[in-house]
Amino acid sequence: MLDPHRPGLEPAPLDERLTSATGPLKRYIQRVAPNSSDAADIYQESILRVIEQARTQPLRNPLAYAVRVARNLLLGGKRQTLSLDTLDDLSSPLPCPEERTSQHQRAELLKGFLATMPAQRREVLIRRRLRGESREQIAAAMGLSQEAVKKHMTRALADLQRFLDNHRHF
Repeated sequence: MLDPHRPGLEPAPLDERLTSATGPLKRYIQRVAPNSSDAADIYQESILRVIEQARTQPLRNPLAYAVRVARNLLLGGKRQTLSLDTLDDLSSPLPCPEERTSQHQRAELLKGFLATMPAQRREVLIRRRLRGESREQIAAAMGLSQEAVKKHMTRALADLQRFLDNHRHF
């Protein structure tokens, strides 16, 4: 059995495939579980059963198997089919609405932080970390020495670290 994402190679190890699938599985369980404690238990039990099953026979789609196990645990063994919306949510690489809101809030908080930085320091940070420009490129573009670029970058990172330390929930 070959992995379609890795032509000509054996399937990715189970732990790799499970790791890449934990987000959708957790979101599904959290959405349908009665409370967070039950959700955590069901998630752990689902993963455990996937690992146990994989010991006896190869699983082509461990996420699908984990979802089926979770669904059965949630329903207490009753038969029920997943809705198309639920299946779309599981296969979607996009974050759920709560995650998008949280990401938006973090982005706004970071924008506010960047606005408080001195202009040159902010420009150096953006050019170096977001655009990937070298010190030499930044120095030439901004009319600074490479040493000045290095100092601006050091100070910007120190400012950023203080900001993150003060916003641990970030």
